Amino acid sequence: MHFPTRFRTFFLRGGFTLLFCAAQPGFAQNSSAGANSADAAWFNVSALSRAAASSKVSPAHLVAPNPAAAAAEKIEREQRAQKFRAVAQGAKAFYIQNPAHPRANEARKLEALAALEGITPTDRAYALAATATAAAFRTNPGNPAADRFEVAHALERRDVARKIPGRPWYSHPALGGWMLDRLHGEFGDLPEVWGGYLALAENTECDHGRDFAARIVQSTAPGPTKASARRLLDRYALVRTPINFPLSTVQGRASSLSQLAGKVTVVCLWDGSRFPNGPSGLQEYAKNPAPDTRWVYLSVGTLGALPKGAKSAVAPPGTTCVEPLGWSSPLITTLHVSQLPYVFVFDEKRQLSGYGHFDEIPALIKGIGRPILP
Repeated sequence: MHFPTRFRTFFLRGGFTLLFCAAQPGFAQNSSAGANSADAAWFNVSALSRAAASSKVSPAHLVAPNPAAAAAEKIEREQRAQKFRAVAQGAKAFYIQNPAHPRANEARKLEALAALEGITPTDRAYALAATATAAAFRTNPGNPAADRFEVAHALERRDVARKIPGRPWYSHPALGGWMLDRLHGEFGDLPEVWGGYLALAENTECDHGRDFAARIVQSTAPGPTKASARRLLDRYALVRTPINFPLSTVQGRASSLSQLAGKVTVVCLWDGSRFPNGPSGLQEYAKNPAPDTRWVYLSVGTLGALPKGAKSAVAPPGTTCVEPLGWSSPLITTLHVSQLPYVFVFDEKRQLSGYGHFDEIPALIKGIGRPILP
């Protein structure tokens, strides 16, 4: 999704909102002492926002492996929520003290978004106040439509999350689609609305993703959004197509998918230069391996050196390969890869059966042989 460069909101797979406030070039060069004081206050709010956004917590839809880990994750989420509450308070103080400042409206939006991120399951009073703040921003026609959409999207995602607890909003394509349809009815053909449909198309399971991509292509969406949707359709066109491509093992041996394939073949692509210990998120598959399944791990880019003392990520036994050309590789173009990590599942005839994210692997394997869309 495309947002103004000075303030962006990113919707991640976990369903939460990452807030980032960026400094406007030359912003602190005003000679007025009052303006400089206000600018400094905004930078402080921005710093709080960046700190809150960088808080690392496990995605809510992943189950902690043991009670101790669950307790630690609960504390992490509470600490993250408190950081966002501080951001909301700081943003509110900023626009109250500086109502005519060029950043005042951005501060109001930041307050609404950060307040929603500050909600915890046990503080009902805060949740009611936060949603009221966000709803007031959403319905105020004096706020820019794109800003109101960001806040509305965050509010709507919370409603979806309550219906599918522990799962990300895009995991239920019907609910995700209905949510975006409501937003489309409310905001019309905003580029951000079609960006929401694209996010759903890219992250939901591949069959439904194809439907949303087709809808985007036939819509009034901006050109770049349509281009991304066409790439998704091109990828879906490969389903049930026999595919073979050259591979090079980490030991330097030339190979190919046909040589490494089995009855079922799972090809996991990841950024090995950034994560040299291997793709993460495959622990459950290592503990409960699928029968008659071959695993191929493909580093997109040169595999980095494993830091001293670091351990390899837990994953099912398989063959590790390297694509040194990285994103310039013809394979990336052929498979229309747009994000990492990503997985492709092939049947016994080396026909592509499906693709998606690592948490979708069981469903992708189960879906081998299903009827596909025309």
